[in-house]
This record gives sequence, structure tokens and C-alpha cells, in this order.
Amino acid sequence: MSGGLTRRADRKLIYVVRANGAVVTGNRSRWFGRNYSTDIRPGDTIVVPLELDRIRPLTFWTSVTQILYQGAIAVAAIKTFDE
Repeated sequence: MSGGLTRRADRKLIYVVRANGAVVTGNRSRWFGRNYSTDIRPGDTIVVPLELDRIRPLTFWTSVTQILYQGAIAVAAIKTFDE
């Protein structure tokens, strides 16, 4: 009742840390769905990690080709010094 999930929340990795240090994992529907039967006790902490941003494929391959291109230029430059 104090907050909620944001767009960046990783709903698959929600877990509860009990006051005694025990960790309880489960799925989103168990804690935040319409079924509120989960035993949340005083002192428990509900942890909702942020979903890490994934690299888009075009950005990834652009970076890879730039690295390969710059490596090839460096190798070509080194070969010219050997001659």
C-alpha cells in the first residue's frame, strides 16, 4: 500500500527479506496480484530490483563493427612501421 511497481521494475525477480534474514522468492502474482494471501509480517522488506536496460541489436552491432574496424586500422598502421 505504500508504493507500487514502476515501469523499470523487474517483476520476475521480486523477493521478500524477512526480519530474521530469510529470503522468500516467488512470482509477482503471488505478492502483488489480486490474491493477497501471502504472509507479509512486520519487519519484512519487499525488494523489487530494477530491470537492466538491454542493448538494442543495432547499437550492439554498430559498436562491434567500430571496434573491429579500429582494430584493423591499428594492425595496418603497425604493419607499415615494420616495413
